[in-house]
Amino acid sequence: MGEGGCAFSFSSQPYVAIDWDPDMKKKYYNENEAEKYVKHQSMEIPHKQTTVQLQQCIELFTTMETLEEENPWYCPTCKKHQLATKKLDLWSLPEVLIIHLKRFSYTKYSREKLDTIVDFPLRDLDFSGCLLKKTGTDGEPPSRYDLIAVSNHYGGLRDGHYTSYARNKDNGQWYYFDDSKVTYAREEQIMTNAAYLLFYQRQDKIRQPTLPTPQDGLSSSTQSANEVTSPQEDGGDRATSCVNMETD
Repeated sequence: MGEGGCAFSFSSQPYVAIDWDPDMKKKYYNENEAEKYVKHQSMEIPHKQTTVQLQQCIELFTTMETLEEENPWYCPTCKKHQLATKKLDLWSLPEVLIIHLKRFSYTKYSREKLDTIVDFPLRDLDFSGCLLKKTGTDGEPPSRYDLIAVSNHYGGLRDGHYTSYARNKDNGQWYYFDDSKVTYAREEQIMTNAAYLLFYQRQDKIRQPTLPTPQDGLSSSTQSANEVTSPQEDGGDRATSCVNMETD
């Protein structure tokens, strides 16, 4: 509570910092008593899930930033540390692009797992606006990408579990990999707040599917992929559902 009995209004920062004098903290601060707080009922209200666009993340990644005062740049001309700016730009693009989302936040006051949903496209991710070297002329490759795989992380800072989604290059079907279990997946299942690594392939290098999509792949997302890769067990009657799971 603030002055006059009014409640404080906090910003988006989820912590309160108290700067103790070392002697005063040792004399008056009790670690055990500090844990005996009463949780207000408002803490039980679920917070609305925040969503950001992947394109926004890319734009921020290539935006000019001013370095912090504790991280100055040493100027070789004046022989002094100066505040400086930094900017990252992209010159060219690879055939396979791996985007690593920041899921773990470390600050002076806290460490936390970030569960923000990043809205990333499955097709036509365009990097043309981020390139210094313009494409589309003189035989330069295009700057559009399609998603081919996602690595997910579940858990916290100390432990967790990894799963992945991947698109089969031969039939275009998406699969979900969870340890030894492989199941069919739908495109609407791929974007979650657990997405950690995004794997994109440049459109000019993507192989067009040569096999039909499994007939029951979309109707049953729980059937194991191993079941459709072993038609011999059923006497060969389901040979048309056979999927080659080889990878490059």
